[in-house]
Amino acid sequence: MVLSAALSALLFERGGPKVSQRLVAVFSHVVTDEVYTADGRPAAREVGGAGAYAATGASLVSAPWDTVIVSGVGAADRGRLSEWFRRREVDPAGLFEIGEHSPVTRVRYLPDGERVEESVFGDAHFAAHTPFPGRSPVGPDRLAGMYLFHGTDERYWSEVAALRPRWRGPVLWEIAADACAPAERARVAELAGLVDVLSLNSAEAAALTGEPDPRDALAALPGGDLVVVLRCGAAGSLVRDGARIWQVGVAPGPVTDPTGGGNAYSGAFLAAYLSTGDAPASARAAAAAASRVIAQYGAPGVGPRERDETRRAARRVTVGAISA
Repeated sequence: MVLSAALSALLFERGGPKVSQRLVAVFSHVVTDEVYTADGRPAAREVGGAGAYAATGASLVSAPWDTVIVSGVGAADRGRLSEWFRRREVDPAGLFEIGEHSPVTRVRYLPDGERVEESVFGDAHFAAHTPFPGRSPVGPDRLAGMYLFHGTDERYWSEVAALRPRWRGPVLWEIAADACAPAERARVAELAGLVDVLSLNSAEAAALTGEPDPRDALAALPGGDLVVVLRCGAAGSLVRDGARIWQVGVAPGPVTDPTGGGNAYSGAFLAAYLSTGDAPASARAAAAAASRVIAQYGAPGVGPRERDETRRAARRVTVGAISA
């Protein structure tokens, strides 16, 4: 499949078709990550959290300032975090203050490549900064697409249901890992009716469906009009849109720190899908954005050069139809 010049322009170019005065909104936590290597050495202290990476991914494949971050932050950190997002051409207008300090997460890598995360200020502090949809300082009428990173709790989704009629663009749910259990399967299927795109990784899909093979897990996930993105790490991704399924590759590049790669993929997929409605092309753009994010510790800056490089990388991502 060739990514045409016209479609590439829709995905990346400044001045291409836009939804006037409306934004891709990323609803998710912004934290400071303290990253440690497997032998206990400090590797980086960077702004992170699903919100930071998803917003960076969205910004890499869309026009400057077409993405807004919605998250609770500490009053002492708001200026620093706002500037961090501005360096990635993401609108920080959706940040709202909760207490003095933003969450801090200690990330420790294990010798087998897995990682464990610990909230430095505690789980209650982290939860207090959750960007429930009703907390957004940016009104729903300004939003063109919504990225949600959350589990299945009732309060959160009751707010989504109340606001969904006012959200005119696609809604992507990147499901939180703690919601991926067999007991949650019926609830996930129910909530999937409120969104347009479901994004999860192969381990989460296996835990949710009981199917270890990604293709079998994909078949067991909710269907209908839902677009499902199954992220498979170095094996690329599987994308299902109705009866059509594609195998999408990865963009070439080094892997320095995989933290945030899945979030960046999901944010970029949403932004690209909003512009094009083309699921496999959006997955190619998302793969390129994710590759750029995992090439260093922390999220990269975003500007014309980074967008151009992401566009060129997307053209090199393979895609093949599994079924049609």
